[in-house]
Amino acid sequence: MAWYLEEGPVSDVVISTRVRLARNLAHTPFPWRLKPDEQDYVKDKVIAAFRALCQKSGEKPLVAELADLGTVESLALAERRIISRSMLGNAKGKALLLFPGEASGILVNEEDHLRLYAVSAGLRLDETARLVTECALSLEALLPFARNDRLGYLTACPTNTGTGMRASVMLHVPGLIRSNIVRALAEKLAKAGFVLRGAEGEGTEAKADMIQLSNQVTLGVTADQILADLDRLVIDLAQEERKARRALHARDPAALEDEIGRAMGLLTKARLMSSQEAMRLLSLVRLGRELGLEGMPDYGVIQSLLTETGEGAIQQGAGRPMDERERDQARAAYIRQTLKGH
Repeated sequence: MAWYLEEGPVSDVVISTRVRLARNLAHTPFPWRLKPDEQDYVKDKVIAAFRALCQKSGEKPLVAELADLGTVESLALAERRIISRSMLGNAKGKALLLFPGEASGILVNEEDHLRLYAVSAGLRLDETARLVTECALSLEALLPFARNDRLGYLTACPTNTGTGMRASVMLHVPGLIRSNIVRALAEKLAKAGFVLRGAEGEGTEAKADMIQLSNQVTLGVTADQILADLDRLVIDLAQEERKARRALHARDPAALEDEIGRAMGLLTKARLMSSQEAMRLLSLVRLGRELGLEGMPDYGVIQSLLTETGEGAIQQGAGRPMDERERDQARAAYIRQTLKGH
């Protein structure tokens, strides 16, 4: 089952946990310095090691070379955060290696030779980190990684050098956003070595009241430190978000419940729905669920709708390219049908 259909710990605030490890092959130039034939060499070497690893564990690997994928398929993968949007440009020499269930995989020749990642529903930092770390160690036995005894793992961007770990948590924080305290919170967290970003990463704004909290420092700290500090910060932030929601509801319960009810009505009745409107309305419905209002779908349904109604996902589901109006019509129909049983 896909991670976004599950309901994890602290799910009233935490949507997902993602842990990524950056690794590079020893004695090999970083991706931005590779010539086309060298890119293919790295790709083929990583794919061979991945296949050997899967064969040993009895898992069936999924290997997709991005140059072989269509624009729609690649966009759908980016919307589900399986690949990064930076991989949508030049696909030459890039690949996606997926373990079953989409919960973990490897991006080849993105910013680093390997970006290993694992993702889980809710707040599961230790469990998610263990999964991706075990995978990295198994691969390292087959592929020597670039490492320095003093600095740790060497990466294309110096800010990733050391553990190479980026642990991030996706949060739904309508209370904090509506209270206009996110900016002050971001400045406070930055001083502690953590960063708040938009839902799609660096340089993006909050969408559907979702933001990411992740570590900013990888050099001079251990992986255990990163995970423990982030876990503590998320627990504290979740408490602040719950207080902000209660205060928001207490100020004018009828108005907020009316706004949420109208959002649910539009989602179940509309015949045209843009991606932006769908995200805004689904965020309100999720807030209704978090406040305990009757008639709200569960978190798995809401998250699957957020995941499966993007521009790429809608066209992939239809099996053909679609213009904007066709997408809006198909999106509305998909949302109506999904919510019908809930």
